This record gives sequence, structure tokens and C-alpha cells, in this order.
Amino acid sequence: MAAAAAAKHVVLFPFPGQGHLSAFMSLAGLLHSALPDAAITFVSTPRNVASLQTSAWSNAPFLGFHALPFTPADHGLPPDCESSDAVQPGAIAFLLVAFESLEAAFDDYLNTAISAAAGGGHDVCVVSDPFTAWTVTAARRRGCAHAFFASCGAYGSAVVHSLWSHLPVRPDPATGRVHLPEYPEVVIHRSQLSKNASAPPAVSNCAAGFYGRQIPLGYETGAVLVNTVEEFEPTGLDMLRRTLKIPVWPIGPLVRAANLPVSPEAEAAVASFLDCHPPSSVLYISFGSQNSIRAEHMAELALALESTGRPFVWAVRPPDGHDVKGEFRADQWLPDGFEERARTSNRGLLVRGWAPQVRILAHASTGAFLSHCGWNSVLESVTHGVPIIGWPLAGEQFYNAKMLKEEWGVCVEVARGNMEDTMVNRAAVADVVETVMGQTAKAAEMRRRVWEIKEVVEGSWNDGGGSSRKAMEDFLRAMNLR
Repeated sequence: MAAAAAAKHVVLFPFPGQGHLSAFMSLAGLLHSALPDAAITFVSTPRNVASLQTSAWSNAPFLGFHALPFTPADHGLPPDCESSDAVQPGAIAFLLVAFESLEAAFDDYLNTAISAAAGGGHDVCVVSDPFTAWTVTAARRRGCAHAFFASCGAYGSAVVHSLWSHLPVRPDPATGRVHLPEYPEVVIHRSQLSKNASAPPAVSNCAAGFYGRQIPLGYETGAVLVNTVEEFEPTGLDMLRRTLKIPVWPIGPLVRAANLPVSPEAEAAVASFLDCHPPSSVLYISFGSQNSIRAEHMAELALALESTGRPFVWAVRPPDGHDVKGEFRADQWLPDGFEERARTSNRGLLVRGWAPQVRILAHASTGAFLSHCGWNSVLESVTHGVPIIGWPLAGEQFYNAKMLKEEWGVCVEVARGNMEDTMVNRAAVADVVETVMGQTAKAAEMRRRVWEIKEVVEGSWNDGGGSSRKAMEDFLRAMNLR
């Protein structure tokens, strides 16, 4: 159902992936705070809309939903395939291409929204994901303002944009380096490429065709919003502005509310475990909702944790190559007796499925986060002053880890990727954990620097002129929403 008529109407169209959806939902809340009388409508396909309407966001009275007709089977996809969670990572390109078919239905929806707006197209603004760049065509046709919202960080977005603009990616055979024409000062290594970059020809050709169509449209949008903070990512923002040559406004940090579908039992178990350990003593481990490490790497990580003797909370999912939403079998993928030893010694807690990540990172007992470096996780970690042990697995995660390490010194990489040739050694993992969490000069410096980031991002929305608050106001005026 379309939103009710209002003086202003903001139409949000994200890419349907968990991180993208949650960031767009946070953006919806931010827009409502700034524009309490505006209509805000979330547009997607039927399954995605139905899922959101049964989530915690169904209680947000300001948010409307509109489902565009979509039949996955018409595009050679499984019947229930409407989000990136429903496809193998290497097949996401096919979903992206299928979403392009929504343009006509989206155009019809915009026409209806414009008819209901007091000022016609001038009172409607479309904010889309860069993965749905084709929405700019419909917006321009209907006379609406259009902007992108990059739910990822600025540095990662800039590097990925450059890589997408020069497919196929061809590392130097001798050095493994990847050269970025737009950013000659940036050095990327072959090991920092997602495995999608070396996908089979059918997938890589599909992806190259999609990005070849979408990237030119990106230069036709009116602005780019980024889920970051000016003082946190000055280099990445400068890179984006140099390349795009349109306004780039950082409006972060948009950090997820603690409303993920965590079971009461998991909540209670985690709280009890954290409460009985000293400050900054617990290592939290999670690789996100869509990624996992290989079974052999999982076993090495488990042995490393035992060797350190440090307490840990590990959000476990089945290893790479298995259904990450399936049942986790500790007896199959972890060393014999590992979970029982961790439980009886009160040294470790395995959380199956969703973990209350924000609450864990906010707890005084949490001392470090072993993370895949997805952007939501990065923001949640630094806004709570928790240093990161990086194990990036896909997409822009490699470049998030690179930025955190090189620009702020708050991340130490322990491994990279989940390919067969990824090297994971229990002794090396244990050494990194001790470096970050022990009584070392490196650990002290990381804690000091991450608290600097915490203060920076906390100040970005100050009433007295925080950079993100000012950026949002500039955006609203430029889009005729003020």
C-alpha cells in the first residue's frame, strides 16, 4: 500500500541484503526525525516487504511499504529468491540483473506517488541503493529528486567503485597488485579481492554487464549519502568526491538498534556470561549473517582460543560451503569436546544463529571483536570503543580492514578470505589475540585510538554543529525536502 498523501514524500529502495536493509531502516528513522510530517515509503519485492512488515519495524507507524510485482522464476531464480540471503554469494549478480526488470513497475509507482503529492514530482525524493542505480532513470523521467545511500563506508565504496569500473580485475602476475586508475596512491593486493572477482565466466560476465549499465547511471544522481562520519573517513570521502563530482554527504553513524531476532535464551546466556568476567577481557567473534569461514579454519580458530585461555563469545554458523542458516554442529566442525570444555570452564560461549551483537559490544567485559569487517559491524564496534581483529571475507570488507589498520591503527588482520589457499595458523591467531587484548603497547595504543574514533562519531550529531547533522541538513535542502 502506498503511503498517505503528505507535503513531502521520501521513497527508499534498498538492495535486499541484511546489511543494506538494516542501514536503510536506520536511515528511515533518521529521516522521520528530521521530517516528522513527511511520508516515508520502503519499496521492494513482495517477500522482502512481507518480511519487514513482520519485523520490529512493523511497529514504526511513520513507515509505509510498497511491494513491486516480481516473479523470481521468470529470471531463472529459485521461487523464493528475492534477497541476497537466498542465493549463493557467487550468484548475486543474477539477482541484481533480475531486479532491473522492476523499473517499469517502479516507474508506475512513482507516477502514483507524484499524483498524491501536493507539489507533484518536486515533493518526491527517491533514495536508492547504488545496486539499484536504475531507479535514477525513473526518477528523472518523473521529475523527482534522486540520491544514493551507500550503506558501506566511504573508503570501501570508493575502492569497489573503481574495481567495478574496470572489470575484469587483472592483478599483476608478478606482484599480485591491483592498480586502481582513479587512485594511484592506493595499493590493493590480489588477496583483497572477493572470490566473486574470480567467478566462473557466466557469473563474471553477468556482473560485468550489470555494473557496465549501472555505473554510468551513478553519475546522474543528485547526491550520495554515506553511512560514515567526515572526521572518521576523510580519505575515503575525498576519494569519492574526486571521482563522482557530485555532493557526497556523510550522515553516519547509523548503527542498528538492538532489535535483531535474538532468542530470549541467547540474550540471557550472553548477559550472564559477560557479567561474570572482568572488564575488557572477553573476545567477541562473529563473521556476519551471510559469511562464514571454512571448516578447517574454524577448527584452527577454536584451538587458538583454547591456547590463549581468554574468555570468548562466538556467534557460530555452519562453515563456508554449507547453508549458513542451517544447524551448527559443534561435534562435526569443532575439535572434539571443545564446546563442553568451554562451557564447563566458563571460558567460552557458542551462540547459534543471531547474537545480540550491539549489547555484546556495549558491555564493559568485551575487549575486542574478531570480525569479518562488514561495515555495520565496524561502526558498531568503534562506536562502543572496541578494537577489531580483522578477518575480511568478501566485498568491501577487505578495504574496511585496510582503512582501519592504515588510517587509525585500530585493526590487526589475523587472516584474509575463506579460499582454499587462505592461511590460518592457530599459533599466529593466538599471537594476534594476545597482541590486541594483552598488556602490550600495541593493545594500549589501539584502545586509545578507538576511543578517539568513539568520541569523533559521538560528536558528529551534536546540536552545536556536528558534521553529520550539518550534512543531513544540506542534503534535505538540496533535495527540496526542507
